[in-house]
Amino acid sequence: MSNWPLQKDCNSFYGNPRGKNATQPSAKWEAEYLVFFTPPFKMTFLGKPVTRFKVNKNCLVGFQEAFNNLLKAAGGKQATLDHWGVSIFGGVYNYRLMRGGNNLSMHSWGCAIDLDPPRNGLGDNTPRFAQFPEVLDAWAQTGAVWGGDWNGNNNTLDERRCDGMHWQFARLK
Repeated sequence: MSNWPLQKDCNSFYGNPRGKNATQPSAKWEAEYLVFFTPPFKMTFLGKPVTRFKVNKNCLVGFQEAFNNLLKAAGGKQATLDHWGVSIFGGVYNYRLMRGGNNLSMHSWGCAIDLDPPRNGLGDNTPRFAQFPEVLDAWAQTGAVWGGDWNGNNNTLDERRCDGMHWQFARLK
């Protein structure tokens, strides 16, 4: 799917994750909308294996396509995936506000992922993933938005800081 919802429409597409107390997610929403995704290659978080993680059921296909695209682009080679950094997990579902903002992060809907945070840090205008067109293309084929295109200086997408670790299944405009 390439026509993901606008960020402002995430509640209607992904459900409203807010609980009765807005500082906590809705347990009912979590049970209804979050599903486990098992990546088709080995991943780690802080050196420990990650065998599955929760994503929103409405973008599960997007995650499946992106990860299968990555595996195919790497010729099925784990060493290539490791070299690119796509096997270094940084997180998906996390109910929280955007850093420095008042709106929920796209991670709150389980429709965003961070990969290889140490080498693609928030605010770094030279994310390492930019060196690997295979990685960018694997995600672009799904219609995912890459945070590495944001830099706040040339208004390419909006005024956000570059976030090269981040992909989301929600459009900005």
